Amino acid sequence: MNTIPSIKERYDLLFPDEVITPQVVTKIEQQLQLQLPDDFKEIALFFNGGLVGGISIFSYANHHPNLIEETLRLRKDIQFPHSLVFLAEPAGSMIVLDTATTPSVIWCDSIDVYQLHDRSFQVAPDTWDTFSDFFAYLLTQEEQEA
Repeated sequence: MNTIPSIKERYDLLFPDEVITPQVVTKIEQQLQLQLPDDFKEIALFFNGGLVGGISIFSYANHHPNLIEETLRLRKDIQFPHSLVFLAEPAGSMIVLDTATTPSVIWCDSIDVYQLHDRSFQVAPDTWDTFSDFFAYLLTQEEQEA
């Protein structure tokens, strides 16, 4: 089972110098006007975005691009669902966090961005029930690369 303490321990072995403040999470919730899942909040205390498992997750704070700016941009440009947070944009795809339903993390082809509101994907996405499951997957990828 992927408990937050075990995920943090694995992360700290790979990236020992990361330090995050709880205000980062509060800022995300306030600016995006949504409630983040508890596991995302706990992981955000030691992970602030960046490259892990071969995926560049948008920064949570002031670096550019960051997930606040990118989520707000998509909300404006394509009527991105309000419950989603834009986490990453790997080549030809996008990874989002759904703060309202399960699965919580969806990695879909970029052609399916307009199907996120009703989940009528042309290509079946990869999904994880929780953010901690997704983050544990990224750590496994990172560990295998090391």
